[in-house]
Amino acid sequence: MEYKDIRKKFAELSGRYDLIKADYQDDGADFFLNAGQRMLDRKSSFRKGSGKSVQTLAAGTIIVKSVGLRFVDEVWITDSDGGRTELEKCTLADLRAYYGEILSSVDADTPEYYAPANLRPYPDTSTFTGLSDIEDLLVADNHYTYNGIIVMPPPDAAYTISIVGKFFSPTLSATLSGSTWTQTKSYWTEEEPMMLISAALYQLERVYRNTEGMKDHMVPLSDDLGEMDKDVAEEDATGVDQIEG
Repeated sequence: MEYKDIRKKFAELSGRYDLIKADYQDDGADFFLNAGQRMLDRKSSFRKGSGKSVQTLAAGTIIVKSVGLRFVDEVWITDSDGGRTELEKCTLADLRAYYGEILSSVDADTPEYYAPANLRPYPDTSTFTGLSDIEDLLVADNHYTYNGIIVMPPPDAAYTISIVGKFFSPTLSATLSGSTWTQTKSYWTEEEPMMLISAALYQLERVYRNTEGMKDHMVPLSDDLGEMDKDVAEEDATGVDQIEG
């Protein structure tokens, strides 16, 4: 279902026509629809919530950042010859204790480990001019929009790095230029538009502080999410023969 039509249906069902313009462009509806979509992302464990971010890891770079990354399941690196290796997960504290020095000072080699990153500098506006121990912070970039990992040791060459995990759906928008609509899509707009609208209506009721209205929308949402989880459980329960070399 096209997002502009979802936006229109949300206005119709909520009675809040003030949240869209006369030509169905956004005038506040997207706030609730995107809030509803993010809630669905967090509450569901379906396959389409998973993704893989593939990037180039430059030599000497230890931060790998990604927009929309919720959490990491696996990290793999691929060298220039096509050899692929899974990195071992540890904590950032473990990395610091193991190497015993500023991470960027460790001798470059093939990365073996990764740790979930804490990319936020404090204070947020700090520049840390002349200071050390900042190589795992996003000082120049907008850290608010990123999540990521730290890899060690620093790579001795360029690698392809693949982060497998759960990601938020893309931000929904639809803009009209002349007679042409430019719209974003997500799993929810394409496969479950009614769930998306219900989630947006739930978020609207939160603003109204209408707990009964919130419950009315959450009951069918919980049922639908439960059925989706059953599909995942059924697939996981199906027997898989281990690959033998």
